[in-house]
Amino acid sequence: MKKLIFLILIISIVFAHFDGQDRKYSNSRDVLQSTNLLESFSKKVKFTPEEPVVIVTDTILSSGFEVKLKYNSIENNFISNIITAEDQSAQETLYKDFEAELKVLIHGELITEGLINKGLFKNYANTEFWKHAIMQHVWIDHEHSTEQYVQLNTSFRVLETETYKDFSILINSLGSIEIKEINLLSNTI
Repeated sequence: MKKLIFLILIISIVFAHFDGQDRKYSNSRDVLQSTNLLESFSKKVKFTPEEPVVIVTDTILSSGFEVKLKYNSIENNFISNIITAEDQSAQETLYKDFEAELKVLIHGELITEGLINKGLFKNYANTEFWKHAIMQHVWIDHEHSTEQYVQLNTSFRVLETETYKDFSILINSLGSIEIKEINLLSNTI
């Protein structure tokens, strides 16, 4: 019984010693920093776009091609960008990636359908580009579409940089798809 009382006394003394008095005069920032929790409490997270985005295009061309596009943000696929402010707080922006569902018909008959996303273009750039790039647009190029094929254009950009890649997607009347890398913007001085 004396041993039990002695053990309880020792445990009480040990716990009394670790009562947090050493933190009594520390500010919250120092305490969080010492426990490696400062970053998680000072990080502000922002989503871009904040709400889901869906743009539906249904176009019938005079050549008989009908193009249906459903361009939308992917709600569970983000590219992160972290900026540290002067006060050591972090601002993280999570940019939602985009994709487009595609259906092409000619004279009412479905000739091809699929998904336009980064995976379709993975052979046209290195993996580092695709880790940081987001699809900006997908549109029908009326000027370059003909009786034999319809042309779509798409653009991918590494956010907060001037690094981009543009592509044309040619779909012929049999549903065959050909992808070409293009440069839509000319660099003039």
